[in-house]
Amino acid sequence: MSHQNIDSIMVCLSPSPSNIHVIRVASAMLKNKTDHFYALYISDTKRALNDSNQQQLDKNIAYAKQLGAEVEIVSSDDIAGEIFKFAKVCKVNKLVIGKNMNMRFDFFRKPIYQQLLEDIDDINLVIVPVREKRIMNIFTNKSKVTLKSIVTSILILFICTVVGFVFFEMGFHDSNIIMIYLIGVLLIALITSNIICSVVSSIASVILFNFYFTLPILSLSFYDSSYLMTFVIMIIVAFLISTLMNKIQLTAASYANMANVSRILLETNQLLQKRQSVEDIFNCGCKQLSNLFNRDIAYFPIEKSSIQNPILFPKRENSYCKEFLNANEIGVAKWVAINGKHAGATTRYLSGSKSIYYAVLTDDKIYGVIGIYLGNDVLGSFDKRILLAILSEMAICLDNIKSNEEKNEAIIKVKKEQFRSDLLRSISHDLRTPLTSIYGNADVLLNDNSNLKNDKKNALYKNIYDDSLWLINLVENLLSMTSIEDGSVKLRIEPEVIEDVIDESLSHVSKNKDNRKIKVNIFDDFLMADMDARLIVQVLINLINNAIKYTENDSTISINAYQIEDYVYIEVCDNGSGIEDKDKDKIFEKFYTVNHSIVDSKKSMGLGLALCKSIVEAHGGVISVKDNHPTGAIFTFSLPATKITINKDIIVR
Repeated sequence: MSHQNIDSIMVCLSPSPSNIHVIRVASAMLKNKTDHFYALYISDTKRALNDSNQQQLDKNIAYAKQLGAEVEIVSSDDIAGEIFKFAKVCKVNKLVIGKNMNMRFDFFRKPIYQQLLEDIDDINLVIVPVREKRIMNIFTNKSKVTLKSIVTSILILFICTVVGFVFFEMGFHDSNIIMIYLIGVLLIALITSNIICSVVSSIASVILFNFYFTLPILSLSFYDSSYLMTFVIMIIVAFLISTLMNKIQLTAASYANMANVSRILLETNQLLQKRQSVEDIFNCGCKQLSNLFNRDIAYFPIEKSSIQNPILFPKRENSYCKEFLNANEIGVAKWVAINGKHAGATTRYLSGSKSIYYAVLTDDKIYGVIGIYLGNDVLGSFDKRILLAILSEMAICLDNIKSNEEKNEAIIKVKKEQFRSDLLRSISHDLRTPLTSIYGNADVLLNDNSNLKNDKKNALYKNIYDDSLWLINLVENLLSMTSIEDGSVKLRIEPEVIEDVIDESLSHVSKNKDNRKIKVNIFDDFLMADMDARLIVQVLINLINNAIKYTENDSTISINAYQIEDYVYIEVCDNGSGIEDKDKDKIFEKFYTVNHSIVDSKKSMGLGLALCKSIVEAHGGVISVKDNHPTGAIFTFSLPATKITINKDIIVR
């Protein structure tokens, strides 16, 4: 089927019973399942619907949805203009609207269909004639007369009459008394908000003025024929004032309603923006819906394309949340999760349900299903607009979370790639020197062994040993760094004696330690800390090797250990050239090296101190560097001290 054969039909909704026939005619015009079917209702901001009209409108909307229409509700005071704009946006080629044949011609305003005929050129306008008794639109639910409004109107007219007598006795002109009554009519319209009271008071004010203040007084007759025109103008002005005041109040109520909707949506948006996970957003949105509608809510999470057990949000004392656990209700929720359409009570699909279900979805993913318990009740059009707006806000926040997660994953991926490239570049550059040295020394020993003296051979053996030890330490650092970064390393924390750990590390450091004076100072008896000894030994090896590399022969290196409160502190002090202040904050970063000459001519890869920081922080400690006066540097790291108790001369952890 070609795209050109697809029709796009739109029907205009109204709160009249005859609109059912108009919707049925529009539905009959659909030829194919691929045709687009829209139903549009324009809520007039200048007029409010009474309860019966609102109920009829809800029925018409439900019927349109039942026939497969996509219903849209828009607020505007330009009904024809809004219909025209919506038709253009949706590329409608057939527009269906009803025409009441019993409606009399209005000289002040053209019918909607006639306004559309003047504006629409390329859209086929289908006018469906219907016959319906038209009730005056001004008599809405605000026209119900109450005793309070009657008493208020009588009291205001009485006060106006008293003030009129005062003006009459003081000799004021009739126009001043007329203005008093007009003010009274304005007050009645403002205070009572009742169109019938306003209209009746307009007529009553003319009668009272004629009865008390026109000659002959205390009668409804008058001598001056000019008063006839005065009465006519007065009743017209009073009627216009009362009618306009009621329209202003209706408009104000409509804008107040829209402001209330905006406030609710703003509040919901602010609450949702603070949430950082899918669960938090659904919990916040469901609680907000439960508070707004005073109904029981259920949220069905979707994980791995499968709907999960509902999370319930009861609102009423006698909660109906157990209904959501019914197999039929869960089946409706699953249908919504699969099809992405709302279903359940008062809808086209699976209408036998006790609840109505909506999918919270974006363009490419359904995050969950929200159920609202209705029982035998229905959601009004206003509540539906609030509901759809909040669901839309939730979907936007969920989409933002998804975008942030994808962005973070992309950043992590870039960092990993950068790490790999830096690692490969450093390895290829820095391994060349020790490997070349090992190769050269081994070649000399193999080819000229008989010509070399013993001291020369020992020097070559020592060089090979040192270079091999450097490579072993490098590999250990790389493996440990990788394990810590990917989280695969598991610490085996046990109480260890600090002196034993230091002695173990000294047995693995560079042979150049023989040319240094290494002093170990333990300031507390039986000093112990909780640690993974294997990793802490590696930290000490890196720190001691750095001290050896950056100091000259016969230099002194001190290793100090002491306890302050709940932590044990270990210091590695040297008297080398020290570290500049600009480098102190960066030396614990990966691949960062200080621009100093190294005695063994091998460049550091900048992983040793970064590994030390990762290991110490994994133990819950802190590592830092400071100057050693007069020259050199002091590296200090902390570990949790072992808590011991002494009982009968036996030390127990």
